[in-house]
Amino acid sequence: MDSLFIRKLIEFISYKRMEIFQGMFYKLYEKYDGDWDRFVDDWFEKYSYTTSKEYFIGDAFKEDFDIFYKTKKNTLKAYVRAYWSFCLNPQNKPHHVKTAMEFFGLSELDEQKLKKAYRRMVREYHPDIHPNKKLATQKIVEINHYYQILKAYINKFGG
Repeated sequence: MDSLFIRKLIEFISYKRMEIFQGMFYKLYEKYDGDWDRFVDDWFEKYSYTTSKEYFIGDAFKEDFDIFYKTKKNTLKAYVRAYWSFCLNPQNKPHHVKTAMEFFGLSELDEQKLKKAYRRMVREYHPDIHPNKKLATQKIVEINHYYQILKAYINKFGG
């Protein structure tokens, strides 16, 4: 059996499993009580092994499977830890989100307050109105940058 094919199949199964994880990470955090070692073993490794076994006779894939998880397991754990750290303290936002909130003068992340602050700043620094066109253009780029960060965060996690 072609090792590359086996590794690609195992990688595909893990990738699909990761997509499911992203959609329900908070429920899984509660189910596994934050134990990411047990979670990665159950959710990824055991599931992928069982699924792979359906496609191959015997353990023809076992060696490739072990190699794949030996190299990917720490990455999976780090990814799970990053998602689950949000569950431990949902108010603890990433640094770039906090910076963007400070930029707009927001103490809490609310979509309506963000839109209001965004519109206010755009009116203030619009290049057609502001006397210093160069500064205004730079400021508009900065305003849009921080707005996109907060919009993406709100869309993914809520306010």
